[in-house]
Amino acid sequence: MAKKPKSIEHLDASIGRWKTRLKRAMTAIDKLEKQKKRLVKAAANPPQPKPVKPEPADQNMVKVTSVPTGNPDRVKLIMEPVKAAEIDTSIPAFLQRKKLDPVAAEIKAEQDEIKRKKTQGRIAKMKAKKSGETKKMPLTGRAALEAIRNG
Repeated sequence: MAKKPKSIEHLDASIGRWKTRLKRAMTAIDKLEKQKKRLVKAAANPPQPKPVKPEPADQNMVKVTSVPTGNPDRVKLIMEPVKAAEIDTSIPAFLQRKKLDPVAAEIKAEQDEIKRKKTQGRIAKMKAKKSGETKKMPLTGRAALEAIRNG
C-alpha cells in the first residue's frame, strides 16, 4: 500500500485537531490539579464543629446580668413579666383607615368601570376567535353595500 500524498491543507487541518485535543487535555489536567489542592487543604484543616447556642428558658422573662445600681423598685418592675391584659392592642389614630373622600371614590369607580370594559372586550374577542369570526374574509361589492345600509 502506498501512502497518500499529504497536502498543506491536510496538514493544517491535522494540526488544528491535535491543538484542540491538547487544549482539552490541559483543561482536564488543570481541573484535576485544583481538585487535588482543595482535598489536601481540607485534610490539613478539618472543619470545626459549630458552637451550640443555649436556648432561653422562658421567652417572657428578662434576665439581668449586672448588679442593679439604681432604684430597686424599678429593677423589680423590669424583672416581672408583662401580662397580656396590660398590653395596649388598639390601633393609633394616625394608622386607622378612614372612608375614601368623594374624589377618591369617584376615581376608584372610574377605574373599576374601565376594568369591567376591558374584561368584556377580552371575552368578546375570545368568543369571536372560537366561532371563527376573526378569520372571515371582509365583505365586498353588493354584500358590503348591504351591510353598510343595514348597519
